[in-house]
Amino acid sequence: MNADLSAATFNQAQYDDFLAKSGDVYAQSKYRVLLRWMSGRGRLRVLNAGCGSGELSCLLAAAGHQVVGIDPDPTYIALARDRAGSNFPDSEYHVCSIENYTGPGDFDAAVSTDVLEHIEDDRSAFAKMAALVRPGGLVLVAVPAGQWLFGFHDEQLGHYRRYSKRSLRALVSDHCDVTKVRYFGGTLIPVCLAFSRWLRRPYPVGQVGGKPGVVSRVLNGLLAAERRVPLPLGTSVLLCGERPVAARQVASSESRRVA
Repeated sequence: MNADLSAATFNQAQYDDFLAKSGDVYAQSKYRVLLRWMSGRGRLRVLNAGCGSGELSCLLAAAGHQVVGIDPDPTYIALARDRAGSNFPDSEYHVCSIENYTGPGDFDAAVSTDVLEHIEDDRSAFAKMAALVRPGGLVLVAVPAGQWLFGFHDEQLGHYRRYSKRSLRALVSDHCDVTKVRYFGGTLIPVCLAFSRWLRRPYPVGQVGGKPGVVSRVLNGLLAAERRVPLPLGTSVLLCGERPVAARQVASSESRRVA
């Protein structure tokens, strides 16, 4: 059964996946790409939509940004608050979905990683997230890549789909100008095929990269190289878009019509 991020809770497989990613070198590598794309803009007010247990939120805060994290699951929000603790007092965490967020908008950036694939109407969810970002601000997304890789992992986590660069670009193009889009995790395609498609078993998430030894060093080295040099295929698609300045004029005219 597919999961809806408007629902209050996730299933146990989703909990395990989110918590395992706290020590997962693959997730960390994706985050580093997104953080690099955000660099050079100073201190930003950032919405982390679908923040989970708050790992990316804390990395954003450690980079100097003011973070507002939202997630529909209260357990994740509690974990995120505990993770932030007193280290990042400017960070805020709220229990709500992207679709139901009613707090202040006008963010400098919005980031969503491994979220849109859980939402049946991903187009509306992305439109809502993008609308919360000021003109000229950034919208960054990471989603699973390759519908041909759809398998046990996706079924267990309630995914509706996987994406290509083309389909993700089409999803966001009405709401932002795409400045960067790339695949990531091409070196892990054999693992994805083996575990999710053929063996139909959970990925060894958070188990390999966190251990010392040859396997860990090789994996870290491969992902470090891929952060610098994109491959033509991958297990994730990463995208960075910029909200058009004209969006302010459109929003103003729409507000006048409503009034």
